[in-house]
Amino acid sequence: MHVVVEYIGETKTSFQENFFQKIAERTLEECQFSFLREKEISLNVVAVSPEKIQELNAKYRGKDSVTDVLSFGEYTDKDALEQTAEEEVFLGEIFFCPVFIEKAAEEDDVLFEREMTYIFSHGVLHLVGFDHEEEMFTIQERVTDVLA
Repeated sequence: MHVVVEYIGETKTSFQENFFQKIAERTLEECQFSFLREKEISLNVVAVSPEKIQELNAKYRGKDSVTDVLSFGEYTDKDALEQTAEEEVFLGEIFFCPVFIEKAAEEDDVLFEREMTYIFSHGVLHLVGFDHEEEMFTIQERVTDVLA
């Protein structure tokens, strides 16, 4: 599996594209989806302001509040992703709010890098069909423990 991350920094953050690349690769490896092994995987990642993520959250989720991360996947679930015959697979887009995540890290008394790793891994897992299930959180923890 080859993973390509396209990073767009609409707002400032201390993280670079390679940071997100490593997390995406590790997260997808931890999923152990054999059907992705020979694929070229790509996703877009966008760092946005609190105002922008609140706007997206209101528009697409009906929640008029700032949040940490939003994932917009190209596949409805894991089965749909598994059924794709394409060799190049675009998973979707992840929007994250560094300001919100940094505040959460301070409140949880953890390093910003650790919180960002955990949250970004969460976003990647949504793109491949996970939805707040125990396996999802277990994978996030493993990725975070290894990389942060």
